[in-house]
Amino acid sequence: MGVEHSDNVLASVHVLSNRITRAFESRIEARYGISVAEWRVLLSLFGTSGLTAKEIHEQWAMDKMTVSRAVRRLEEDGRVKRHRHPEDGRSFVLVATPRGVRLVKKILPTADARYREVLSCLTGRERKALERTLVKLLRHTANLK
Repeated sequence: MGVEHSDNVLASVHVLSNRITRAFESRIEARYGISVAEWRVLLSLFGTSGLTAKEIHEQWAMDKMTVSRAVRRLEEDGRVKRHRHPEDGRSFVLVATPRGVRLVKKILPTADARYREVLSCLTGRERKALERTLVKLLRHTANLK
């Protein structure tokens, strides 16, 4: 049984998300030895004074356990450090180490090229329209339970 007509857009978004993730996995995991989840954590911490795992989970809408595993691996590899949150002693603030920052700087050109490659089939106008539509959907779905 096929997908109902009204579900085509959401099914397409899901398939596109999976394909984009696979496209990044093939470049980032193979070349740099880190997962897409680890990349997202490092990218979130790049140029910030620190975030909690919960903030990263919310930023990317990733599963909490996926973020937790990525943070643990990055910490074991010396790419992320945890410090007690100054206002909430139960949580930790994550900071990219110099080693983590160097890795982000090394990966950024590859990631940027991949982003451009994924979007290369769109005209400037199409890209802006897609961006507006995605932002609208993200805002709308932010609080759906």
